[in-house]
Amino acid sequence: MKIPDLKEIAVAWVRSFNPTPEQQATAEQRLAICDDCPAKEYAEIVKTYKCGACGCYLNKKIYSPKGPDACPLGKWPV
Repeated sequence: MKIPDLKEIAVAWVRSFNPTPEQQATAEQRLAICDDCPAKEYAEIVKTYKCGACGCYLNKKIYSPKGPDACPLGKWPV
């Protein structure tokens, strides 16, 4: 199992609370891609969606600073 990048996770969480217009646009584009992805799973315990490939919650993952490499399946263009 891959060790999570805690810095990436922390930055994504902080960005999600007050994103710049550019960060928000990127997040919306990424979420649209995730919405059609078969790896998207519903996490019943926390009542939100997560990535089945990496386990991250999508409402935060989409704000990752890593760029296209943040998607473990390589589906994000930005």
